Amino acid sequence: MTPSELSDMLWNHVDRVAKYLLPNGKKESHEWVAGSVNGEKGQSLKVNLAGKKVWQDFAEGSGGDLLDLWVAVKDCGLHQAMTEAKEFLGIKDDDHHFAAKQQKKFSRPDRKKISKYLTKTEKHLEYLASRGITAETAKAFEVAAAKVWNGERELDALAFPYKRDGELLQVKRISTERPNGKKVIMAEGECEPCLFGWQAMPKNIRLVVICEGEIDCMTYYQYGLPALSVPFGGGKGAKQQWIEFEYHNLDRFDEIWISMDSDEVGQAAAKEIASRLGEHRCRLVNLPHKDINECLQAGMTSDEVIDVLERAAYFDPEELYSAREFYQDTINAFYGKEQCMFRSPWETLNHNFAYREAELTIVNGVNGHGKTEVVGHMVLEAMRQGVRTCVASLELKPGALLKRLTRQATCVKLPPQLEIDAAFNFYDDRLWLFGLTGTAKADRLLEIFEYANRRYGIQLFVIDSLMKCGIGEDDYNGQKAFVDAICDFKNRTNSHVIMVTHSRKSDSEEKPTGKMDVKGTSAITDLTDNLFIIWRNKVRERAIQKQHAGEPLNEKEQAALATSASVLMLEKQRNGEGWEGGIPLYLHEQSHQFLMMEGATPYNYIANMPSDEYDQAWASENVTEYA
Repeated sequence: MTPSELSDMLWNHVDRVAKYLLPNGKKESHEWVAGSVNGEKGQSLKVNLAGKKVWQDFAEGSGGDLLDLWVAVKDCGLHQAMTEAKEFLGIKDDDHHFAAKQQKKFSRPDRKKISKYLTKTEKHLEYLASRGITAETAKAFEVAAAKVWNGERELDALAFPYKRDGELLQVKRISTERPNGKKVIMAEGECEPCLFGWQAMPKNIRLVVICEGEIDCMTYYQYGLPALSVPFGGGKGAKQQWIEFEYHNLDRFDEIWISMDSDEVGQAAAKEIASRLGEHRCRLVNLPHKDINECLQAGMTSDEVIDVLERAAYFDPEELYSAREFYQDTINAFYGKEQCMFRSPWETLNHNFAYREAELTIVNGVNGHGKTEVVGHMVLEAMRQGVRTCVASLELKPGALLKRLTRQATCVKLPPQLEIDAAFNFYDDRLWLFGLTGTAKADRLLEIFEYANRRYGIQLFVIDSLMKCGIGEDDYNGQKAFVDAICDFKNRTNSHVIMVTHSRKSDSEEKPTGKMDVKGTSAITDLTDNLFIIWRNKVRERAIQKQHAGEPLNEKEQAALATSASVLMLEKQRNGEGWEGGIPLYLHEQSHQFLMMEGATPYNYIANMPSDEYDQAWASENVTEYA
């Protein structure tokens, strides 16, 4: 919620707000009158109660909206005023996301350890002066001279403290010496991802520039413009993980100018930041040089920089494009370079299928044939490939769902606690849960998904199952509207949605169901991009049981022994040249993974846990970057 939006809500309760902030004032006609923002009796300060949405202190010459009044009366920053105002109105931030209740714990920098890296020289001022940055600006951001180690010797460096609300969250050191063209960056381990520059931010400002480097942040400040810098440069995805932790700290800004480097990764970052913080308040700055510091060194004046910002482009609606923007997509469509988000766990399927951006996949089947297990296997593989995932399991409580998933991840039916802990390390920053079982409201579910995509960058969403979304079995119009809404969501966010559906009851489970057997409206199969059906070979299972018991087999059972235990059939594929077909699978008893060959070894997702380069960047104390 932006300051303007919150202020409008306060004006709807202006009588109550004025009396709360200025209890010694009194109502005169259509105004609330007091002596000043200190609250004494008098006539100088007047709050309009008749819809003009303004207050004015005629003695001091100050005024504004009700949030400005709150800041003045409470003598606090805008962020604190917004927090108190929300509490006053009974508004809660939508933070009931489905992450683990126990938030990830971060360390704070060890000041004694940091002091060993700092030097009592003014070399940092000499370097900053070469970039056009004054000593006064360096002091405002508390930048210091430091040393870093490049593996051979100590190098002169700058130490940038990341502080917010007076608390030190991180210290980042960047070498000013560049032997062999290498720039050395060091950051303290296990610290919270955050923005640089809060310590120099005016407390009541409602606009900010988000830029791509500490020196750029200081440059904007020197031009008289409030700015914050992203911690680890341009790029998408994990590079912008700071958004999760700064999301509500940025609520105080009505306008956000995004000023990233003009290269490809800088522009990719700008688009993602705007998408997740809200395009309605973001503008894209197009500088005449690579970054704002180069503009400073080129001699641009404050008026020239402000003129550039005033001409910053709004982010166009997602629905409006020039055909030229789809040129490369068209080339890719002809030559098979699909927008693949992740691959399945089965190579036999991967030759003809991929999970792509902006698609809906239905997984259908008869009760007890393994829909949840096969989707769980898909989810683990997506997370292994770095895709952040949210699962709405409306039939299983979170503990029961995670028990199944952890069994699949560790390949052990009853894993020791040490392996369970390792599994949860794997889930961190990869898996979120929708924490509600039973019949969920379809609209609320998609609202949560929308929030998760914006704040956490989640790309894969799972709904298990359609029948638990609060829509009647015979409400075909409601089902169609919900699937339509899912399609709008996945197209708008470029995410992938997997939804479990059920098959209509038939006389026998001995043969696979088909596309026409999906329970509910035909719009489900019409609108979906991909339709999988999982079928369990009950005749084969019965034959194996009889064989173990020494009982004779009939002809059908004898034939079933030569077939697979399960079949995963792709009954519809809108893209990917439209290939359809099935692959044989075998459910592994211990892991509940579906394997391509009977007797094959399941894949241990914990023993083969991938590293996260971004987390390493924060956790490591020696990160080398090539300039």
